[in-house]
Amino acid sequence: MKHLLLLLFLQFTTQVVFAFPIEPQTLRKLIESSAYIVIAKVDNPTTKIGKETYYEDDDGLANLYINETLKGNLDAADIQVTYIAGMVCPAPPEYPNHSTVLTFLNKNETDSTFSTQGLSYGSKIMISEAALSAYRTRIIEYLEILKIANLHQRKAATVEWLVKCSENKFTRWEGAYELARKAGFSFYYDRSTDPKFYKQLSKSQLQRLDAAFFATDTIGNSELCLANLVSEQSSQRLKNHLLHNLAFADYYLAEDIMRKIIDIDPSKELRSIYIEARNISYDDNEKEAKQKIIRAKFISVASKQ
Repeated sequence: MKHLLLLLFLQFTTQVVFAFPIEPQTLRKLIESSAYIVIAKVDNPTTKIGKETYYEDDDGLANLYINETLKGNLDAADIQVTYIAGMVCPAPPEYPNHSTVLTFLNKNETDSTFSTQGLSYGSKIMISEAALSAYRTRIIEYLEILKIANLHQRKAATVEWLVKCSENKFTRWEGAYELARKAGFSFYYDRSTDPKFYKQLSKSQLQRLDAAFFATDTIGNSELCLANLVSEQSSQRLKNHLLHNLAFADYYLAEDIMRKIIDIDPSKELRSIYIEARNISYDDNEKEAKQKIIRAKFISVASKQ
């Protein structure tokens, strides 16, 4: 009986530990930690059952046909990547059929297959040629930066590289997160040492980050990271920009935007409204409608201050 209880306990605790989110894997970390970086086309086998077509990727095996190898030497035109398809948290890598992916890989020791570095972070679905070009350019640049022997010069070059990432909408999170390290859900699960790249930012680089933020049309997680880098001189402009976007923000992002506005304008009334929004139950079927009313009140009060 004791052995059975111990087995059940270990199974439960193992599942809990395995389900815990992994540390955010930024582009810089992925480049450094992966043995291979490839741009590839996913082409998984299909099975016809009646009129329905099923893609055989539920077992966690993706067939990749390589378009370009950016890091490492691969002697094959196509490879197979294995992964645990049923994972929820942390999320598994995604390899949708017929998609173009930028993926960061390591060779599996037991067979000829590969695994994805950083799970979901390590398989990036390229939604456009512009996105692919942005990522490809930054990766090639950083591989050259890694060759710089002088550590001080390498760090300075890395900071400039992160600014470039932040300026582009496709790679924005990759740079802004590393420069700010204090915005968004993923920050709470980052137990890695902060390199404190922000301390190396020059005045001109900070100005470029300001310009990149205010050029955005909508606010997402990447832009919230970037908001943490906006200069104090632009705080009122930042507040107005956030308020404008709060009106039509995604339900799950609205609280983060409100919290950032409170960082700029820490009034008791705004805090009270924010807590009201936080207290809406996630299981409430009317949560979005209720939050919309609270958001309108928040915007009204904040706009007068």
